Amino acid sequence: MKNILRIARIELSQLFYSPVAWIVLLVFIFQAGWQYISLLERMETAQQLGQQSGNLTNWFFAGFRSLYPKMQEYLYLYIPLLSMGLISRETHSGSIKLLYSSPIRVMDIVMGKYLAMISYCFMLISVLLGIGVISLFTIDQADFSFILSGIIGLYLLICAYSAIGLFMSSLTSYQVVAAISTLVVLAALNFIGSLWQDINFVRDITYFLSMSGRAEESINGLLASNDIFYFLIVIALFIGLTLFKLEFERRTISLPAKLVRYLALLSCMLLFGYLSSRPQFIFYKDMTATASRTLTAESKALIDQIDAPVVITTYVNLLDENYFFGLPAYQNSDKRIFDMYYRFLPHMRMEYVFFWAHSENVRLYEGNPGLNDEQLAKKMATTHHLNFDEILRPEEISKLIDLKAERNRSVRTVSYKGKTTFLRIYDDMFKQPGEKEITAAFKRLVVNSPRVGFVSGHSERDINRSGDRDYKVSTREISFRYSLVNQGFEVQEISLKDPGLNKKIDILVLADALTAYDATEIQQLDSYIKHGGNLLIAAEPGTQAISNPVLNLLGLSLQEGLLVQKSANFEPAFILSSLANKNWSQLVENTVFAKRDSATVTTPTAAPIQMEANLGFELQPILQTQSANTWLQPSLVVDKTKALVDSRANSDRNPYTTAFAMRKKEQRIFVIGDADFMSNAELSRQNSNSLNFSFVTELFRWLSMDQFPIDTTREEPKDNKLTINNSQLSWIRWGLLGFLPGLIALSVSWMLISRKRR
Repeated sequence: MKNILRIARIELSQLFYSPVAWIVLLVFIFQAGWQYISLLERMETAQQLGQQSGNLTNWFFAGFRSLYPKMQEYLYLYIPLLSMGLISRETHSGSIKLLYSSPIRVMDIVMGKYLAMISYCFMLISVLLGIGVISLFTIDQADFSFILSGIIGLYLLICAYSAIGLFMSSLTSYQVVAAISTLVVLAALNFIGSLWQDINFVRDITYFLSMSGRAEESINGLLASNDIFYFLIVIALFIGLTLFKLEFERRTISLPAKLVRYLALLSCMLLFGYLSSRPQFIFYKDMTATASRTLTAESKALIDQIDAPVVITTYVNLLDENYFFGLPAYQNSDKRIFDMYYRFLPHMRMEYVFFWAHSENVRLYEGNPGLNDEQLAKKMATTHHLNFDEILRPEEISKLIDLKAERNRSVRTVSYKGKTTFLRIYDDMFKQPGEKEITAAFKRLVVNSPRVGFVSGHSERDINRSGDRDYKVSTREISFRYSLVNQGFEVQEISLKDPGLNKKIDILVLADALTAYDATEIQQLDSYIKHGGNLLIAAEPGTQAISNPVLNLLGLSLQEGLLVQKSANFEPAFILSSLANKNWSQLVENTVFAKRDSATVTTPTAAPIQMEANLGFELQPILQTQSANTWLQPSLVVDKTKALVDSRANSDRNPYTTAFAMRKKEQRIFVIGDADFMSNAELSRQNSNSLNFSFVTELFRWLSMDQFPIDTTREEPKDNKLTINNSQLSWIRWGLLGFLPGLIALSVSWMLISRKRR
């Protein structure tokens, strides 16, 4: 050990007596300081202008074009300059022979030089650590463990670079050649992950060997044992190769013996790498203050109930618009979507099945006129280097699984203990399912899904139609992420004449019937209510004769007339109802509206709900109109030729309640004087600051006894503001970009001049 420390000290002295090490250090300080100051200036300016910000630690250190990713790019260039002379300098000068003839072991030589190199690397990383400490004073409640996570990842990365540079330096006596060779190896290790990803056996090997992205998880706040072991294995491999190289120069060994040792070392490292990358052997540490890199509490509680292997099968239709994510070249990236679940379900399997069938991909058919489905499938297979004979035909895939209801879209299934459910791809910007959708699919396999029955038979809103007034988008649209079927519910049509409603469904929905219910249906509904069934009733103005016999069962009624609202942008009958946040927060835990000062839900053509009799329900107003600009007119038609005039006296200007939530023990009922609030048109509306789809999602969570949709809310980040002003920022700027580099430059100049004089 003494020899190792002595060699490391000598190597460090040689490193610092040359200008290269100091120049690299100064450039690194300047680049890191400049990047950090630029980010500070941008955020300080935004804060002065009153712009809201959040999760600042992540934004400064791991966000787009932030400190750690930018400095990671620069590290790639620094190490070859520093490591190129570690051994090649000794070889070129001939001093390596003196080392060979001395009683010092080759192990001491290699480890001493590597220790010197990683000591210098620690000095570089200390610059980032210093900036992290500064952030404790510039960012309110900065997440220092998150900062430390990134530093650990970058330090391991630079240590791996150093081991590679050490080995390349041992192969040549020319320092420039060693530097260029190191760059080539680093480039190869970063690029190899994208090679041969379409070959099943080779894909996993090259993906594992790739160094690209290995530090990203730690930069983003997650320490994973497989990434840490990867860096340690790379370090051990190249140090071992360097030891063998020098040892074989020191004493004569036959070529077969050399090959055996090299192969043994390589095999051991690959074995350790394989074992450390197995999901069941990977350990994780979430370094973020809000645990944002792991599953939320509800997801983890569900995963704890799963005690058998889970299989996720992805059915990829080559003719579908969303086929690309399942191609062999992208499968490793696709699997990363489920990384959080692999931590808790290490035996989970993912399989891919390719098929072709007629799809909704209009662009594909328009771009290839005259080709039938089979010809298009052959063209797609040839383009992506797939074996067309291995791709299932329509009749073959139909024997395996029925995808007609899925419109032959690319889709996943999740299987567990003989039960299977769909996990879909969505027509939005993100495409892939998130934690809310994945956990919902898992939960459907563990518990019975809430059954939502939409009453039909009286021209109610249709859950299978795409018209503006209908409910397909919010209920059964498979391509819409937030539809009920994608959030864990079973959705079906039902008739009030069906006996035993309580046993068939968990939530009953009556949405704007246009013809009256008969006595039998009213009796069935009354029985359902008295048995404690959960219920949603959505009525429309002008249907009082149809709706009130139903509402009277609850002690409510729909008032006569039509609500009108003064607005600069919308028709008088278009009502923006305000959410009673306090009441809603008592009903729905972790509601997205909790921290909003105000929230609106669009309720076009609405009428107020009023209480007629107390039948033992706890009543809470949920949606109310603004008293100043909304009133009730007797007529159902608004005369657009006349100015809208509010004839009420000031004392009569009170808000109207358009929606009530009702509770009796465990029973939950919601009544609203508008049926458009969850229609296809309102969920797609872009011209009002409303949150209908969030409201609908939370409403059904409340009605389903908080089972679905999955609650994935997290603790809000606390690092939401800077604690410095512009003048204090100037001091930091001059310190990082002026004083510190200047002090180092003067000290180094004095040291080098003094040494030269001596």
